Amino acid sequence: MTASIEIAHQPRVEDAVGRSLAAYKRYETHDLDIAEVEIRRFMAPGRLRACPGDRDGVDARAFYADTGSVGVGRMSYGAEVTVDRPAGSRYLGVAIPLSGHLRLWRGREAVDARAGKSLVVIAPQGRIVTEWSADCDALMLRVTTSALARAARVLTGAHEPDSPPRFVHQVLTLEQGHAVYSAARLLAEVFGRYDDVTAVPNGVLHQLSEHALSAVLLGLEHDLSRPTRPPYRAAPSDVVRSAMRMVEDETAAEFNVNELARRLGVTARALQLGFRRALDRTPREYIRQIRLERAHRELLAADATDGTTVTEIATRWGFFHTGRFATAYRAVYGVTPSVSLKGGTEEERPPRVV
Repeated sequence: MTASIEIAHQPRVEDAVGRSLAAYKRYETHDLDIAEVEIRRFMAPGRLRACPGDRDGVDARAFYADTGSVGVGRMSYGAEVTVDRPAGSRYLGVAIPLSGHLRLWRGREAVDARAGKSLVVIAPQGRIVTEWSADCDALMLRVTTSALARAARVLTGAHEPDSPPRFVHQVLTLEQGHAVYSAARLLAEVFGRYDDVTAVPNGVLHQLSEHALSAVLLGLEHDLSRPTRPPYRAAPSDVVRSAMRMVEDETAAEFNVNELARRLGVTARALQLGFRRALDRTPREYIRQIRLERAHRELLAADATDGTTVTEIATRWGFFHTGRFATAYRAVYGVTPSVSLKGGTEEERPPRVV
């Protein structure tokens, strides 16, 4: 007997998120065998089977963009299908239904992930069987286990070279999986501004990848979520000063907290404690302040008549959500970024520290 577990209501994912990946089509086919072969190229091996009587209705489509370690895409089949993925994948996946529903089987129990309510975590370890409804269109986040292992070493200070954290297959509400849900949306939205991955600036690709890896490691349960290591010690003041110089010397957004920690030979947690002790703020807050200052200078120096845009400058300095950038900018400088770009038609107040 099958037990279906309903997930609490959450807001729907905007249709615009799905449309943003339209330029990254990988395939469109009515043949499940072709879809199965194509999926191996960017996701993971698995068997596709259409439900009885549904094979003639297959309309499989996939759109996918990837940074190497992290990728985001959209997938649909146009028919009720079962995806049977064997154990031993090199990827962790997160499937977020934009329409319809996905059903995750755990023995004889089925858990439904429905559009606007929940998501499915597809762990690298262990076989997983999922059923896609005919109207299911899902946003997919894919992260390599090798990248997770590297990012986990930075976060935990571990030294094992090939020990990625272990996750479990599960369905989470969008609230429970908010970090990875937001990271997947951000990836899709930023990639959607470009016609091809090669057009995305390398610094942007790096920032997006590191953000997604951190979201997975900090936002999902795994065997490293509760470390047994001794309490962290704060990074010494000279390490904090070195981190500050690295951020201040950037010519565009380059480092995040994990990357700074790795370059300086400390854990991300130690660096965070060091900043708290020395500056009474987190490294992330310091990075945000410096980059907001850099963006402010560029906006004032830019010539709007030559085609320079607020989005271009904001993206270069790691602010991928232009609306949030404008809000943060106005809170500090008293005007919107567009006013500064046009030469300042409103009075700017002295900047305040954020």
